[in-house]
Amino acid sequence: MVSIKEAVERAIQFANEVLEPPRSVNLRLEETDVGEAGPQGVWLITLSMRNPDNSYGDRDYKTFAVSKQTGEVLSMKIREVAKAD
Repeated sequence: MVSIKEAVERAIQFANEVLEPPRSVNLRLEETDVGEAGPQGVWLITLSMRNPDNSYGDRDYKTFAVSKQTGEVLSMKIREVAKAD
């Protein structure tokens, strides 16, 4: 069984490998949750990263599904964040 701490480390490692700089610079942990991907349980890890196309310092959010059994990152999805009016 993969701990939540290990799942966060795996999500960060995956983001660094797939997104590469400048997207993967200054990653921040935003949320953790539990979920399911098919029949297996997953940790849902949301990371934020600086948007290199935006000079205002806005951040993009992505949620990574990490298998609780193996620690494999199964998916990476865009996480929409509601903006305050």
